[in-house]
Amino acid sequence: MQSRRDLMIRTFVGQRLVRADGGHARHPVLLLLGPRGSGKTALAGHLENWGRRAPTAALDLAALDDGVHHPVDVLARIAFQLNARRRDFPPLALPSFAVLLMALSAEADPESRDAALGQMREALRAGRAEDHSLEVLRDLVTSVGVPVGLPGWSAAIVPLIQGWQRARVWWRLHRRLDRVPRGGSRVPSPADVLVELNQHFRHGTAAQRERAESVLLQAFLADLQGAYTKHGGDRVRTLRCLVLLDNADSELGDAFLQALVEARAAAPERPDPLVVVACARRTPEVLRQLELGPRPLGGYLSCWQPPEREDGPELFVPRVVTRPGGGARLEVAQLRPLDRAEVQEQAGPYVKRMPPAALAGLTHPVAWLGRTVHELTRGHPAATRAVLEALEDFAPEVPCGRRLRMVMAPEGPHSVADALLELLLRDVPQELSDALPRAAAAVTLGQAASAGDLWRQGDAPPRLLRRLAHDDQYAERIAFDGHQHSALPDVVRRLLLGRLSLAPAPPDGTSPWDAAHGILGAVAESGRLGAYHRLAGGDVQGAAAYLHDRFVAVCGGDGSAQAWCEELSWIQRAPRRWEAEAQGRSAGAEFQHRIARAPGPPDLVMVTRLLVAGWITTHPATDPYAALWSDPLGDPAAELYPKIVDALQTLSGRLSDETDHDVLWQRAAAYERKPW
Repeated sequence: MQSRRDLMIRTFVGQRLVRADGGHARHPVLLLLGPRGSGKTALAGHLENWGRRAPTAALDLAALDDGVHHPVDVLARIAFQLNARRRDFPPLALPSFAVLLMALSAEADPESRDAALGQMREALRAGRAEDHSLEVLRDLVTSVGVPVGLPGWSAAIVPLIQGWQRARVWWRLHRRLDRVPRGGSRVPSPADVLVELNQHFRHGTAAQRERAESVLLQAFLADLQGAYTKHGGDRVRTLRCLVLLDNADSELGDAFLQALVEARAAAPERPDPLVVVACARRTPEVLRQLELGPRPLGGYLSCWQPPEREDGPELFVPRVVTRPGGGARLEVAQLRPLDRAEVQEQAGPYVKRMPPAALAGLTHPVAWLGRTVHELTRGHPAATRAVLEALEDFAPEVPCGRRLRMVMAPEGPHSVADALLELLLRDVPQELSDALPRAAAAVTLGQAASAGDLWRQGDAPPRLLRRLAHDDQYAERIAFDGHQHSALPDVVRRLLLGRLSLAPAPPDGTSPWDAAHGILGAVAESGRLGAYHRLAGGDVQGAAAYLHDRFVAVCGGDGSAQAWCEELSWIQRAPRRWEAEAQGRSAGAEFQHRIARAPGPPDLVMVTRLLVAGWITTHPATDPYAALWSDPLGDPAAELYPKIVDALQTLSGRLSDETDHDVLWQRAAAYERKPW
């Protein structure tokens, strides 16, 4: 099932693919960035199947065979795919490109001009060029089409094929090469130019090879333009050529993308009909060279813009990145996670297949499952798919909430945790991978890197974490208290916290979970953050005491109920350690287990009940810290909402200020309805 996100991109590409009569606009390469599992390859597959009516080429640049070493090899495969026969679409004529490709492909003697010319004649006659099938190239050369001129010194090649009749192209080419004069101080002949290109490509310096590749690319683009402008092409070719490049950040993909962008920039007056969509996990070098200054984390997510009117659709507007002074340019977009509605759409078919016993007690199962899975994965496409698929591998009587707990557990026969972590952290250095569970105990990566006692002296993780904090593959921006912070993606942090829960205690008896939160709490910059880590470490009384003291201050006129509610919300977002014995408890049983040791005056008991209920349950979208981590599986059916409402209304009675009183009543009202 395609998401609305992917359909928007398809619509964007489709608008460029359809060509109005006489339209010759050139569109920049569209570069789509996204981490592992973000759906790049699936999107490329959808676009390939959808765009088959047009000339289409699709390549995975990280999975090409061993014979592909250079951008020329990539270009040859693109040309072959674009020229495949299609019903109701005339074949493309690429004569200049074909001859040049054969010239670069032939094995020619680098020491002797005469020998090189003889070898090239033999290669063109017998079809024995290295790496490429000249039988396919022969068909290209003999197809109809008059190429336009090539720029600069390479224009001498054009007379070899320009203006000849279709049936005689091949043999006249041989006779022309046979009549090439030897020696003399005269303008280089076409054959000499072909040999020079061959030598530069096969035996020249890196700069000479790039020059030869550039000539070939420009010939390819010129041939394409000619196919769309000559011999009725302007009338019959109503669709442009679609080129899909997956893994464009591979070494070969980056080199080809750079060569293509530069070749297009070298001929701005020649608009070619290519619509290129490239997908990359890392930032390709060609983009780094075009960017001015450091790029903010998630900067290209700005391509997803809110609708122009309240009931309108979301807008997809890629950012244009141009070299200063003009010339080379790209359009860049970052794939966003799936939103709640998109996850709900994907959850629908799974709900339909579930037995009634698994959905007992759920009045709106599709909305509930979509919302819960979105909370768990925050819309990460691969994680969403893995969780939904795993739900079907259970006995019919197992409730859906129980299934989700077992699927997201850090261990067990139904757990997807290890598989997902292996996917999401595949390229992380092992030293950092081993340290990330401790880093996940912190709210942000900056807090983790700054907590010196979390790491051994001279340890690399703090340095690696700071680098990770600026990497779109492994970090994201979250906003709170008016500032932007770099944090682990929610689904990654959730899985890492599960792994931290399982880490065995050392001989001193302090578990890594308690040790990490103890260290982070000791260096906390605020009382709120200290209470957060005390609660995460299981110190319910310590966290409740902090909140109670703050509440007493509000009652005395020192502070506001609004600020107190925000502190409460922040502290309730503390993670809970995964415990195998707790998986069978209901939300009510877990609540009683957590407050069993909560003595004190009535107000402190009420604050404790409010804190614990909110720590276990999921929260409405209006919660002031909805972007922070939460556990939707602690109370999947929102059983604890009445306890939260009762505690807030009871505490409101202790406040003398009318505004403060209303704040708690309004917050209680948010918990009177289910959050799905």
